[in-house]
Amino acid sequence: MNKLSLELHDLIVQFVGRRIGEESLPHWKHDTLPCALPAIAAVSRSFQQAVERLTFRNLKVSTSPSDLDVFRRTLTLRRQRNLQHLTVHLWVDHPLPSTTPGTDHPRKFATGEEWRAINETTTTQLREFFNILAAWGLSRPSLTLHITGPLLSSEPNDAWEEVYFRFSMLDVSSDLVDFQPLPMVKELYVYSKSYHLHPHLAVSLTAKMPNVSGVHWDLSPWHATSWDLYHFMSRIWRDSLVQSIESTTLPPSIKRFRFKMFVPGTNRFQILPDFIGSSSSDPVSSALRKLTKDCTEVYIAGSIHSSLFDSLAVPGTAPHEAAPAWEKVTRLEVKASMYGPDGKWLFKPDPDDDMTPETLPEYLDFDRLPPGYGTTESELDEAEEYYDAYLEDIKPERMEGIEDIESLRKPDDGLLNALLTAFARRCRNMPALLNATFEFEIFNTDIWPFQVSYLAAGKASLSEWDDEFADDCEISRVNFDVGNWRPAEETLEEFRRIGRERDGCDAVVYFF
Repeated sequence: MNKLSLELHDLIVQFVGRRIGEESLPHWKHDTLPCALPAIAAVSRSFQQAVERLTFRNLKVSTSPSDLDVFRRTLTLRRQRNLQHLTVHLWVDHPLPSTTPGTDHPRKFATGEEWRAINETTTTQLREFFNILAAWGLSRPSLTLHITGPLLSSEPNDAWEEVYFRFSMLDVSSDLVDFQPLPMVKELYVYSKSYHLHPHLAVSLTAKMPNVSGVHWDLSPWHATSWDLYHFMSRIWRDSLVQSIESTTLPPSIKRFRFKMFVPGTNRFQILPDFIGSSSSDPVSSALRKLTKDCTEVYIAGSIHSSLFDSLAVPGTAPHEAAPAWEKVTRLEVKASMYGPDGKWLFKPDPDDDMTPETLPEYLDFDRLPPGYGTTESELDEAEEYYDAYLEDIKPERMEGIEDIESLRKPDDGLLNALLTAFARRCRNMPALLNATFEFEIFNTDIWPFQVSYLAAGKASLSEWDDEFADDCEISRVNFDVGNWRPAEETLEEFRRIGRERDGCDAVVYFF
């Protein structure tokens, strides 16, 4: 057996790497069966090493002290070299809720003092995790690292956690300046999951990966942890994202950036928060352009404003004052939610439908401090009392029924044409661009998908588009998949100009 090559040992281990007796049980019961790998690992040292090359390729660990201790002791020098994908769940040591003064009743929501304690603990645990990886001495970027928010317990007795942490954002208590860098990380994923992650956390973690080439931030938590109509929290989140990006230098090695941003929940009555007011420029858009200006691939999903594409969208901005954007990008993908940061819906109810927006109660205050926020006990009490009194209004019925969702089918001509015009102008000024897609989130099956894509001259499509229009592959193409809706002629002219200015002839526009 020891005379077999390393490759043959690996092939044998992969073949038997299954559950003993799995052929006689349905797949959902396989986890109850013993694994075949421990048995073959005992055959010889060569098979043991082959098993370890497989089992230590992908690992999951939390930042709890006990998990980190096992992780440190288990990952020997040889096993460290086998690790390719590592998933790390941030662990929160849930403190006992504080009590309401004068009563024995615990507060339902975490307070600022408790968040700060949790963030301090999170920082300590992350520092220990960084120290473990840094001690390995690996300098070649080879590791894909996933860092996720805490997973809330699904046990009935732990149901209080979902409410308790509803308005919390997990963060670190510093900019991680004293953290060891992790040069072995080549891809970084940061997921919120069931817990809101502060943008500062994602930015600070990314800054400690000097060789990372691909960064993926999904800061849109699961639906169950929505902030509902407390738009005060959304403003904090957006302002923090901008501030974190502006104050942090990220590694120049980043070439691929994917970002799914948090957006306020979609509610039936269709009253949306306006985050930019009288300004015609979105600060989040400007920050994201700066963050990704040297990337080659960019994907952004969330509330999209035209200033994401057009740096001249700000009145009075001269061309020489415009921030550079995506001069090296070869692939651009943008997905717009159904509403923008200016508080406007991109799609409206069809006039033929009976659905109409519900009347907003006058007593609701969107910018009120949510439960857990406040500097005095009376402010904390007042916030909880407001939440309890107006819970049904704060958490209105969501657009989940087919009738509600499919009634939003009529595009707002002005808003969509403005976004598409800005998108076309940006494509025209991206010298390295090969393909770009702008998709609009729409839940109506009659007009889904709703998107436009650009393909540079000679660039083959991965879809069925080029099967139908194969004769025109040597020129720039713009493909619309927008149902029966049509952009304004001025908008279409902006798309034709992409080919005219890049290739000397108009881009061909198709409607699918």
